[in-house]
Amino acid sequence: MGLFDTFFSSVTGGSREPQKPSNIELELRRRLTVLASDEATQDTPLRYFLHWTGQVQGVGFRFTNTNLAQARALTGWVRNMEDGSVEMEIQGAPANILSHLEALHASYERMGTRFRLADAQARAPLTNEDGFSPRY
Repeated sequence: MGLFDTFFSSVTGGSREPQKPSNIELELRRRLTVLASDEATQDTPLRYFLHWTGQVQGVGFRFTNTNLAQARALTGWVRNMEDGSVEMEIQGAPANILSHLEALHASYERMGTRFRLADAQARAPLTNEDGFSPRY
């Protein structure tokens, strides 16, 4: 058991229920899974605007998203909003976006950080964007 796990086990009495994705995120994951499994669309770049709420500021959320996106060859940006939420646009192959979402939850699950996808909107892919970066 690691340091974080030991700490949170003592705080929570050893039982922490994993966070369940919002209905919006479940629908997005379903769509991405279908597109990723279809040979006609599996390599087609998609772009989404995502709006996250919950514990998303002060926990490294922008930088975690940046690292996860860069590791999956995704492009886009992420920024903190004045209301405490986080907005981002993410672009890439459906399987890579899906992998990003799964890894994001896995990164915060053991720390008990709670966040939810409050909005997801498809956007037109950009052809001239390089990399993924935090915005200020």
